[in-house]
Amino acid sequence: KHSSDNEDGEDDIDDLSLEEIRRALASRLTIGKIIDDQRHPRVLNEFTLDGIVEYIKEGKAKNIIVMAGAGISTSAGIPDFRTAGTGLYDNLEKYQLPYPQAVFDIRYFVENPKPFFLLAKELYPSKFKPTPSHYFVKLLE
Repeated sequence: KHSSDNEDGEDDIDDLSLEEIRRALASRLTIGKIIDDQRHPRVLNEFTLDGIVEYIKEGKAKNIIVMAGAGISTSAGIPDFRTAGTGLYDNLEKYQLPYPQAVFDIRYFVENPKPFFLLAKELYPSKFKPTPSHYFVKLLE
């Protein structure tokens, strides 16, 4: 089962298990048993980091999308936005903002740019070292 229509006519993928998602991806990448070479041609020679590197080096990857979350930066000490207690939005009291997201709101910035620039100075990259994930994404450019 890949998706089902809910009352609103929208797809509901919440019912998918991690195993179903893994099997679907494995099928599309022809990892494991190959059922039909015409419908599911082999994409990778092997499902390893070396297999992915080979695929990219051979020029077969036309567009590469990196899906990442705050975790690639939090390991460098850069706070995420929403974690209670340590997240960026929980630690903006000193800027006396009307609401936490105002620091990134262009309408608020036009009225009062000072909180944004103070925060930017505090988070300026010279304080943080890129993580291996950051370097990997940079290599893909």
